Amino acid sequence: MKKIKYLIIGIIVIIVIIITIIIAMDLYNRKENPEAYQYYSENAISDETRKKINNRKVLNKVDSTDEFFTTVNCINQYLTSVVKSDATNTNENSTQEAKNGLQKVVYNMLSQNYIADNNITVNNVYNYFGNIDKNIAYFIPLKMNWITSEDATTMLDGRTTRYIVYGILEDINNNYLKDFYIIVNRDNTNNTFSVEPILNDEYKDINDIQLSNEQMEISKNDNNQVTNVIGNDEYVSKQYLDYYKKLALGRPDIAYNLLDEEYRDARFGNLETYEQYINDNRDDVKVIQLSEYMVNRDSNISQYICKDTYGKIYIFEEENPMELLTQLDVYTIESDSYKKQYEEGNEQIKVQMNINKFILMINNQDFQKAYDLLDENFRNNYFPTIDDFKRYLNIEAYKYNNIEVTSFDVNGNTYVCGVSISDATGGSLEDSNKGQGGTGYIFDWIFYVQLGKGEEFNISFNVDTNIWNN
Repeated sequence: MKKIKYLIIGIIVIIVIIITIIIAMDLYNRKENPEAYQYYSENAISDETRKKINNRKVLNKVDSTDEFFTTVNCINQYLTSVVKSDATNTNENSTQEAKNGLQKVVYNMLSQNYIADNNITVNNVYNYFGNIDKNIAYFIPLKMNWITSEDATTMLDGRTTRYIVYGILEDINNNYLKDFYIIVNRDNTNNTFSVEPILNDEYKDINDIQLSNEQMEISKNDNNQVTNVIGNDEYVSKQYLDYYKKLALGRPDIAYNLLDEEYRDARFGNLETYEQYINDNRDDVKVIQLSEYMVNRDSNISQYICKDTYGKIYIFEEENPMELLTQLDVYTIESDSYKKQYEEGNEQIKVQMNINKFILMINNQDFQKAYDLLDENFRNNYFPTIDDFKRYLNIEAYKYNNIEVTSFDVNGNTYVCGVSISDATGGSLEDSNKGQGGTGYIFDWIFYVQLGKGEEFNISFNVDTNIWNN
């Protein structure tokens, strides 16, 4: 009996040792080769458990402009239908047939899961608009994450792409209405979509929202066809300029945070200064439209350089769609190409570049920087305060100016440059207070420029004392 007892004890000890070795090897393998362990684990568990693991995958940022703007199109299609339906439901003269027809359009865009979870019918779909109402005019997308479906058994890519999108809603006057989250499902086989609006205020960050990667077949109906966007450079430039305009008007805090940090600190310093700048120029911001554009690219960044109809410059550096570093001029932080052009240019080129920079500051209502460039003695004699300088510009220049160099000369260490200044708006901002005949007048200025070290310079100009002293 003792031998049997010892044998059993020995077997137990051996089993314990083997189990200990297996556990130790398993822990080692997890540490040294986590990907192999993950593969082993996912193939050793049940399909249901594997599906749950798949559903916990991290979502990706959308990095394709075509995909981004196509998804935004789906959202705008849904919101437009919601606004029309809401307006019809609140109109006393609308027939029930008209109300039901528009509610059907909205219903056709909702996902089947969303309909089932909320017991939605065509008749009660109006209750699921939340506070999305007829005041909505614009949706400005800010962030977008995605996940593609996978078959739980084969692990192969499926037919469905799901997006969670965050943006803001504004009314026709660019007043901010609310933050907005929405899920968009796209059936890549049928080229159809469905949406799942998130109507509560539960989420404060897009990354808090998880999506399952289940496959969905979205049957085609009259209202859920995907309109694919091919976002060429002009299209993307227009969209970014338009989004900036709407954010600056409705949520200047968000527009401010899209500014490149170094540029933001150098140009404005703080949010309050930026908000004041937008308020002072609100009427002009409202009518921003793309006039010209240029795109530079390297391996990771696309840089969209946009000029509006007033000649103002906007630079959007894009890593992913709407992940932008924005600048509102080309002089606050000078590019390497500008510095090289200046360094290699002769004195006449440098003088003209400096005068152009001075005028760009005036056009951007960046009066403090322009004022700081004035020769100190000249400034003290004619414009003791920045308000004096602004008043003079209001008389002898336009809000937005085009310039043409008419003469160039040298007087000792001072460069003398004649410049004609005309209205860059073509009269659309006509000022009847102009002392020289309104917007059709050409102002002739004589600039005196002294070059300093590197890119330093100071500037002065002829002052029409007859007008100024009066």
